[in-house]
Amino acid sequence: MPDSAIAPVGTPPEALRQSLATRFRKARGRTAELVAPLGAEDLMVRSLPEGAPAKWHLAHSTWFFESRVLIPCDPTYRPFDPAFLDLFAAVDDRFGHHMPAPTQHLLSRPTAAEVMRYRDHVNGAVLHLLDRIDEGRLEDAATRIELGLVHERRHQERLITDVKHAFWSNPLRPAYEPDPRPGPGTPSPQSWTAHPGGVVEIGRAEPVPGADHEGPRHRVMLPPFRLANRPVNCGEYLAFIEDRGYTTPSLWLGDGWEVARAEGWQAPLYWEWRDGGWQVFTLYGMRPLDPAEPVCHVSWYEADAFARWAGKRVPAESEWEAVAADRDAFGNLLGNGNRHPQAGGCQGEPPWQLFGDVWEWTRSPFLPYPGYRAPESEPVGEATAGRFMANRMVVRGGSCVTPFDYATAFTRHFLRPAARTAVTGIRLAEDG
Repeated sequence: MPDSAIAPVGTPPEALRQSLATRFRKARGRTAELVAPLGAEDLMVRSLPEGAPAKWHLAHSTWFFESRVLIPCDPTYRPFDPAFLDLFAAVDDRFGHHMPAPTQHLLSRPTAAEVMRYRDHVNGAVLHLLDRIDEGRLEDAATRIELGLVHERRHQERLITDVKHAFWSNPLRPAYEPDPRPGPGTPSPQSWTAHPGGVVEIGRAEPVPGADHEGPRHRVMLPPFRLANRPVNCGEYLAFIEDRGYTTPSLWLGDGWEVARAEGWQAPLYWEWRDGGWQVFTLYGMRPLDPAEPVCHVSWYEADAFARWAGKRVPAESEWEAVAADRDAFGNLLGNGNRHPQAGGCQGEPPWQLFGDVWEWTRSPFLPYPGYRAPESEPVGEATAGRFMANRMVVRGGSCVTPFDYATAFTRHFLRPAARTAVTGIRLAEDG
């Protein structure tokens, strides 16, 4: 399966410049496309304590290229507005001054138009830098730009999930864009892929920018197991609900039961009981529940409870990767034109939809791989994932709002076990 489109080591300088410029334009253009359906008022809203307004995502991703690429690499560059260097810095004390997260939604100024001018200014400056930087400094600039592209892709997914929650929090339940779906899908029967177990290798052989936690490559001993050939669908999850899955303590881990009771969970996030039936809020507005599409916006606690109810379990991340490593099992990813998990992805050789549609919870906590060493320094000022290696669980595969080149067999994303705003779903496993 294709990995991230990073230029290989040893790429001739002119080819490297061209590759970086092409991918930079594409990534920055995709972010602009994502905010095109939004009005200035939409760009200001923040409905989640851990979220951010779309306007801040636009400005912060631009701040990265200005502060971590242009200022260090181009002595002649002058900031678009020096105040922006503090205003849109990363929300992390390790980076120095920044705008506190609780006040981000108060930034009516700079206006949305000025933020877009800021983006245009920085975009032009980065492309100009690539065109004229000497070969001796190109490698450093390339490393910084590569990490900036990873950063941009991550913020694309965060931006769209923050917008979805903000629109759902609006009593009008507005749509982000028109619904392209012709109608409900057709449920596919569940089947299984058997893996013989044994010693397998997992992890990236070579590090890529922003993914030091995805290596080193190492060996793992796996007992035989079977992995479901598709994600759990809404119809199957509805059966769990109707069988009192949310009111049966024996199905839940202690912490999960406490969170579910405290939060009043009765169904996945964005499910609503209306007019005698379940409806689901999507980026296209409210829809009747489609039993065939993958269930999404469930926490790890819900995934674990459902698996226990079904007599199965969620897979270990090593099991997931052992099956996914040699598969081209692509589903629906950002750029395909569908902003919601799709039914009917069961075509070709199983397993299906390993990459895209829904991030798939694993039973693995987010911990370092054997032999992992956090970088001694962070030369471009972006924190590594090592600081998140506590109280989070690994999800694999990517979702319908994950950029294509971020969804690989090695991608390790990590979320708190109670998280439900990411497009998370369930793929079952069982001992072989």
